[in-house]
Amino acid sequence: MIGFVDASDGQVMWLTLPTSMLGMAVSEWEAIRAYMEEGPSALRKSMMGTDLEEGTVEFFHMCRRDYLLDHGCLRYLFGFLLIQFFSGWTLPCHVASWVKRLPKTAFPKAVQDWSKPLPREQWQAPSAELIAQSEEVHKILRKGMSIFDYFLEKERNQSKTGS
Repeated sequence: MIGFVDASDGQVMWLTLPTSMLGMAVSEWEAIRAYMEEGPSALRKSMMGTDLEEGTVEFFHMCRRDYLLDHGCLRYLFGFLLIQFFSGWTLPCHVASWVKRLPKTAFPKAVQDWSKPLPREQWQAPSAELIAQSEEVHKILRKGMSIFDYFLEKERNQSKTGS
């Protein structure tokens, strides 16, 4: 969870970035900190070229070579080759490239017309009830509580008034 302070009113806004391990969260935070202090030059450059896309045969062979270099021959033989042999070797890569080359179907004209944005004069103004509910949620979020806390609190209040 990362907190941002709004310069205009000093309120703290929270952003949740789910990670599987604490180390990943610290790495994410460090990358953001370095970017904020030093700019884009602080971030690592991509080690892969832009020409290799995951799912292509070239990418598969690059991974195969890297696995052989990073692991021993025995582990390469039973860890990579055996698994890849039973999963179709490069067949999934060829199928993916074939599917990518297929012509893409477009949405029907009725769907495209329906999806166009409405002119500003046709916009519906938010109701007073929606504005009040939004303000309630914003108050809860400013207190540092989550949207789930808001609904739990609201459910508790309804059960108290309903019983």
